[in-house]
Formats: sequence, C-alpha cells, structure tokens
Amino acid sequence: MTFWPTDADPGHLEQTLARLSPRWTTWTLLTLQRHDHLRLSELGRALPWISGTALSQQMPRLQHHGLVDRTGRGQYQVTDTARQLAPVYQALSAWESTRFPTDQPTAKAERIETALARLRPRDTTTVLHFLAQHPRTSFTELQQRIGRPGSAYARLQRMQTDALLTRTGHGQYELTETGAALGPVYEALNTWSANRTTAAAPVHITAPIVQETVSARATAALRRTTTAAQGLFSHAPTPESAVPAAWTSASRPLRTR
Repeated sequence: MTFWPTDADPGHLEQTLARLSPRWTTWTLLTLQRHDHLRLSELGRALPWISGTALSQQMPRLQHHGLVDRTGRGQYQVTDTARQLAPVYQALSAWESTRFPTDQPTAKAERIETALARLRPRDTTTVLHFLAQHPRTSFTELQQRIGRPGSAYARLQRMQTDALLTRTGHGQYELTETGAALGPVYEALNTWSANRTTAAAPVHITAPIVQETVSARATAALRRTTTAAQGLFSHAPTPESAVPAAWTSASRPLRTR
C-alpha cells in the first residue's frame, strides 16, 4: 500500500483541508503568488470568472488563516506559509490527474481545487485514515468513528462515488487504489501543517461567501488570455497576461462540487 502518514492526526488534517478547500482559494493564492502583489481590482481582472463580491469576501478569510497579507498600499500578497504549499499542490494535482484522467484540457489550479473538493466533506479524512490502518472494516466500526449515525451511510456512499473506498461482498469497507494513493497528499498536508510559521490574524468576517453559477464562470473563463509564461509557480516576464497559461491553457473551471 502507498505510504500513509500513520502518525498524523486526522482531525487536524481535516481542519487543514477546511482552510485550503473553499472554492477559488487555490486560484487566488497561485494568481497572487505569480504576480507578487495585486490590488483587489487587479486580482478580479486576473480571475474574471470570480465576482468582485466573492473575492472581497474571500480575502479576509485568507488573511485570517495566515495565507494572505494586505499591505499598507491596499495590495494583497501571499505569505511565506502560502508559498510553502507547493508540495501540497503538486501532490494534489498529480493525484487528481492520475486517478481521474479526462480528455478535456484542465488547468492545474482547477485539478487541485477538484481534488480538495473530494477530500473536503466532514469525516472523509477520518474514515480514510482509519481504513489505511485497518484494511477491512465493518460499517458499524466506521459509524462509530464518524460518531453521527444518521449521516454515516450517506458519507460512506459519497466516498464510494468518488472511488475512495469500496464495499466488499462481506459488507466490509476498504480503500480503493485511488484512496490508498492519497498517502503522498496527506503526507504533504501533514508536513505543511506542522511547519506553518505565519500566525493567523484576527479578522472578523461578516458576510458569507457568494456562490456563483458554473455557467457564469465558464462564460467569463472562455474569454481569458492564455499567453502567459509556463510554470505553476513561476513569475512571467512583462507584459503579463491575466492568468498563467500553465494553469489555464485551453481549460476553464469545470464545476463546483
């Protein structure tokens, strides 16, 4: 079986995923990192499929989690903590593209967000971590791990739909190859979380994140340029295009999970 960080705390890993997995977090952080620093309006032009309202509501959350700083000039930039996410993003992108291949060109940032969306639901990491240590487990045992009897079946069913686990003929659950292959992802998450050096700033968030329709995002995404320099984390020469080609070449945000 693929190596799994057995010493990791699944509850802590779920909290880490909760910070990284909200929609558009990856797109925002990678765009800010590439451009060094941007005003909110400039960030909006670089990511035209995200509404200005959604971006303005997202930035305080990213500040609160120590991923983004706001300069005295009203510009945003990623923190050192966010820059250290490179191994996590590489592991997520590799897992998603290998385990869920598609004929459509898909941006790396979008693959990362889709992978995070598969792992985001509550108790997913707890169940996967337990199955990694106990290869075949009954529904009753997993139900006890989840601790919410009424939702256990639905949660396990969703993980089966995402091909993370399967149910054997004896009514037991086990990891699929896709689920087992998450070892490097969780190892990277565990390492990043342990090495976080930027403290979260106390920011009061007053408004919920706006949910946008897929069609509106897709229409805007189709209008963007794809002539930027290659490289997921590289800095492009001037003049720069709105969005890095390595993330977005011939691709667009596909869906919201």
